Amino acid sequence: MMTEKTNPIWRTIKPVFAIVILAVCTVMLFYGLKETEIELSDNQIQMKGMYGMNIDFTDVENITLLEKSMREIGIGTRTNGFGGFGSTLKGNFESERLGKYKLFVDADSSPTILIERTHDVDVYISFQDSQKTEDYFSELSKVTAE
Repeated sequence: MMTEKTNPIWRTIKPVFAIVILAVCTVMLFYGLKETEIELSDNQIQMKGMYGMNIDFTDVENITLLEKSMREIGIGTRTNGFGGFGSTLKGNFESERLGKYKLFVDADSSPTILIERTHDVDVYISFQDSQKTEDYFSELSKVTAE
């Protein structure tokens, strides 16, 4: 019976490769779980972090504060995004009722901000701290009304 000898280089590379893959997955997990940062500039809303984006004020049709969590509204199906660990959901989602939309939410927290856009998908935002969500809604309402 012949035994296959493993090249000594492969014995070293395999564990290193596995550690690198595990480290990259861990970093992506923590990056995905990190709360989205929102900044308001003179002419746009900037969402920073995983699946971050910019929304020009001219593209905002309406901003509404919904007194429900995203789980109560209906999460739908993730088409390209982050989720499945806890209640953090980010990225592109769709459902029969809501169509296509983008989430930056804690799915179990209410209220939820809905930004309806004229030329692109709607965006839902909520934070674990409901007061933070309400504060951002107030800020967004002021700057987009101007």
